[in-house]
Amino acid sequence: MSSAGRRTLVYAIIAIIVIAAVGGSAYYLMRPRKPKVIKVGAIFPLTGALAEAGKLQKYATEWAVEEINEAGGIKSLGGAKIEVVWGDTECDPSVASSEAVRLITAEKVVCVVGAYMSACTKTVSDSCEKYKTPCLNPLSTSPALTMRGLKWFFRLTGHDALFCKQHWDFIKELNEEKGLGLKTFATMEEDTEWGVKSGEAYIEYGKEAGFEHLIDVRYHRGAASLDSEVAKLKEADPDIVCLTMYTPDAILFVKTMYKLGFHPKIIIAQDVGFVHPSYKKEVGEMGCWIMSREVFNWDLATVSPKIKAKADEYKAKFGVDLEGCAARTYVAWHVLALALEEAGKKADPWKDLDGFRAALRDALENLEVTPEEWAELPWAITTYDGVKFGGLRPGEAGQNIKAWGIIVQMFDDGKYYTVYPEKYATKKAVAPIPW
Repeated sequence: MSSAGRRTLVYAIIAIIVIAAVGGSAYYLMRPRKPKVIKVGAIFPLTGALAEAGKLQKYATEWAVEEINEAGGIKSLGGAKIEVVWGDTECDPSVASSEAVRLITAEKVVCVVGAYMSACTKTVSDSCEKYKTPCLNPLSTSPALTMRGLKWFFRLTGHDALFCKQHWDFIKELNEEKGLGLKTFATMEEDTEWGVKSGEAYIEYGKEAGFEHLIDVRYHRGAASLDSEVAKLKEADPDIVCLTMYTPDAILFVKTMYKLGFHPKIIIAQDVGFVHPSYKKEVGEMGCWIMSREVFNWDLATVSPKIKAKADEYKAKFGVDLEGCAARTYVAWHVLALALEEAGKKADPWKDLDGFRAALRDALENLEVTPEEWAELPWAITTYDGVKFGGLRPGEAGQNIKAWGIIVQMFDDGKYYTVYPEKYATKKAVAPIPW
């Protein structure tokens, strides 16, 4: 080959190398970038006695996070996608605390969402407070949780003191409207953080409403028998019975009540055990006419097109009806997304995790969604009037002061209908119970 030919070949090879290098660089610069992720911990009872409720919370979490990510993620963080890191309480407060510490220190989550049982939420929030990590609670209702002076704990749902007062307002109205002659009441609750505080609130507001308290019956959660406890209630013979218990105990209570022939005029409960699908399946017609507080019910779809749309979507996606546990969890993740957007304007979670956690805490503390805004948000499917964290009682902090509930009653078709307040009611309450 001539020298000219060799030079031409060298130039050609160099040109090919340069073109390949430039092309490779261009591809590197122009190729789709995988969006960053922002880790959030989710601690629920995924195993143990309350695993069925944990499953519904998991469904709701997956549903909400999928919506948030598909809508563009956290835009203030460049479209970062939320990545859920799971924790399991196993229905044990000490395990729940350890899971929170693991998520915060090992997984480096920016926030913890959880943890259903008030006793577990108490230990989880204590760990979050220690490590200065926000804790957003969708479901736990012990009034004491927001009375501990914590700065990193935020509860979205209403608590049992609020719900108990609402119950007694309703019962007092019902008593006067129907001339029921109701004068006395009894309380029965499990011996946990949630049960004890709920029972105390029932007693306080019941007396305040002018009713005589006859007896308080406390039992150990998961008891094999409730015969002696229900026998005490029967002997006291109250007009009204106020209950605080989870699903397995609620099922056992109703069956025992029928077995022993205990027939009060009104039974009203604190949600949870008395509205879960497995409860309705187990007790059947024995559960008719029992009332419970809620923040969501299927019949709200008949008065709200957006609730109907979401309820239909959930049923199609997971094969079960949307209920209060899932609805409140779903809403909580969307509220968290609002706060993450604000925090992303102030701090970078990948460069300064502690700084971002602090910015997120501030964003939650300052977050406000008005009733008008709440009505327009497609995911706002609970009966809250919006969001604003603060206090309803002296010394309270981190409580959503716009979280209100409804009262539902199981009718003889096996369905719960909303009976209070009037603006949401689809049926008139039946009282006394037609035994």
